[in-house]
Formats: sequence, structure tokens, C-alpha cells
Amino acid sequence: MRRKVIRWSVRLLLLGLAVFLALGGPLPAALKRLFPALSPLVVFSSSLAQRQWYAGFFWGIPPLLFLGLAVWRGRFFCRWICPAGTVYAVPAKWNLHKKVLPVRISGVIFWAIVSSSAVGYPIFLLLDPMATFNRLASLPGMAFSLAALIPGLVLPLFLVLGFFQPFIWCAYICPLGYLFDVCHAARKVGPAKTVNKARRQLLGGVVLGLALAFCRKFFFFETRKRLPVLPPGAKDPETFALLCTCCYACVNVCPTQVIQARFHPEMDFDRGYCLESCNECSQVCPAGALTALTGEQKRLRQIGIAQVKRSACLAWADGLYCMVCQEFCPYNAVETNRGEGGIPRPVVNPQRCRGCGACQNHCPAIREGKAIIVHGVERQNVLKETAGE
Repeated sequence: MRRKVIRWSVRLLLLGLAVFLALGGPLPAALKRLFPALSPLVVFSSSLAQRQWYAGFFWGIPPLLFLGLAVWRGRFFCRWICPAGTVYAVPAKWNLHKKVLPVRISGVIFWAIVSSSAVGYPIFLLLDPMATFNRLASLPGMAFSLAALIPGLVLPLFLVLGFFQPFIWCAYICPLGYLFDVCHAARKVGPAKTVNKARRQLLGGVVLGLALAFCRKFFFFETRKRLPVLPPGAKDPETFALLCTCCYACVNVCPTQVIQARFHPEMDFDRGYCLESCNECSQVCPAGALTALTGEQKRLRQIGIAQVKRSACLAWADGLYCMVCQEFCPYNAVETNRGEGGIPRPVVNPQRCRGCGACQNHCPAIREGKAIIVHGVERQNVLKETAGE
């Protein structure tokens, strides 16, 4: 009884801390990465997909420790630390003992993640329980997006299903929990029936993972109709979409709320713009979808390029004086073209434009919408310092 009280005290304390950090407690921004970065599944799958150990030494220690602990104590992480597991434990006490999902598919999901990561196209990483929990904090405050609800409703859905079938997520679906089971099982060889079941899950997961990775490579990205403007530190839209777990840590930490969840995070310059001095989003990504940037590296990062829509521009179309975009551009990327009567008209210098969105956010044009729009780039570039900045 005493052990149970201690365990629940620890779990509730860590749950409260996870909520506090996800919602934006008054602590260093990097701590918003703390709980999502604890998952060994995300760290090792993302490293496998990128062919490099992206987590570094500091953030690589906790996943290694939890894997080592799993060899000795199995699902210790699930029973003591995981905030999602704590939430799922609540309906388990008042469940109806129904069989919503009679077959355990956690092994198939796990091996599908591993096999697809091995060929560079990870799938199902958004099912990592640390990501499913962390993304809930961003949903109430962001602009409504049906696409964001797809990953956002994973935890609420299985919380409801937990009232019918206890621990349906933890015991039947969770790929991280299965990883801990694999580590614990490595200590001994189980009965032949268990070994055969594990082999079937391995084979099924590999086939599923490779098939979906193939489909994602040749169909998903070919249907892309536009280039989104991604947070600083993303390499290109395809790599970002592959590695992002939709934990929305970057959304939660953004001080101007310009990063919004559109399934994967994107910049929405109607809501804000990217501050020149801010690099917080790149510091909190636990999956390597965003490369950590220093302040200077971020300042030189081109995440998009602005373009003037002349038919909507007050200066170009109406001959009125309006250089608001130039006034607010922190990089001197909006230059002047003189029209009739010497009226200044904005022209964007793509060699200076970072795509921060300050121009679009402050543009007063309304006839055809904003007169200056930031478009995404195929690959984020690093610009050199130019004269006049």
C-alpha cells in the first residue's frame, strides 16, 4: 500500500510538471523539450532516419538510461514517469471491461517505425506517447485547424476508449511501451509461443513499415501543392514532415504565436511574425526536425521569401504613399522603386529577405488581401551579412 501511494505521488507530481512545462511555465525555453525528449523511441528512430546521432550528449543520456532501466525493471518508465500513462490510468479504475481491440498491435507499430526509419522515411512517430501528451497544450490557444486535430485527438480518443477497455493504449498500442518490453525480454528467452508471436509482429511490422515508407516517398510528397513556411532550423519540407512528431513544443514556446499547428507546425504571418532575436523554437525540438540554432545562425536563416502582389499594393496599384513593409522589415530587405511623381514602391531583395513575415503581418492592404506575402523555400538557406544591415 505504501509503495502504491509513493508511486502515485511521483506520477502526479511528474504529470503536473509536464503540464506546467507544456503550457509555458516561467522557466528556460529548453525545458519545454524535457518530457518529449525522454522518449528513446523518438531519439533512436530519428537518429536512424537521419543517419546521425542528432540528440547530442546531454539530451542523449535520459533515453539511454531509460532503456538500461527497462532491461532490469521492464516498463518502469510507463508505471512511474510517463504523463500519458498516468492519464490513461484514470479510466482504468472505472472501465466497463469491454474488448474494443482484442489484438495487441503495439509490436507491429513498433517494428513499422523501426523499419521505415531504417530506409529514411519514419512513420507512426506521432504515436509516441510523450508527443501525444505534449501536443495537447497547444490546441486550446491556436487557430482552429482540422489537420491539427488528427494528431491532437489521439490522447482524448484513447482516454475515452479506456473507459471501455482498460489500458487499451498502454497494453495494446503504445510502441514505446513495447520497446521497453523488448529490452526486458532480452534478459531471457520466453516460451516458444511468445517467441513465435514476437516473430509474427516483427515480420508484420517490417512489411507494413517498408510498404508505407514506399508509399509516402512516391505519393505523399508528390501531391504537395505549396511550400509551407517552416520554423527556423528545418532543412526542407520533406525532411521536416518525416521527422516531426507533432509534439508542438515549438508551437508552445513561440512568443508571437506565429508558429501554428497545421498537422505539422507552420508559420502563420496573419497571427504574428518571427522575431529577429528569437531562436527558441529551434532549441526545443526533441526529434531533430528542427536543428538547434544560435541567435546569430537564426538571424541569417532564410525560411521564406516575400513577394509583392502589385495589384493589391497601395503604392503600386493606387499610387499612394505606403511603405509600411519597409518600415517594419528588420533586415532592410524591402527596397524602393520610384513611380510616377516619385512615389516609392516596395521591391523585395531576395538576397536579404529572411521570410520573417513582419512585412506581411503589418501590411495594411485589404482589397485583395495582403499585398506582400511570404512564400516557403525548397530548402532553408543561410544568408551572408550584406552591406546596409
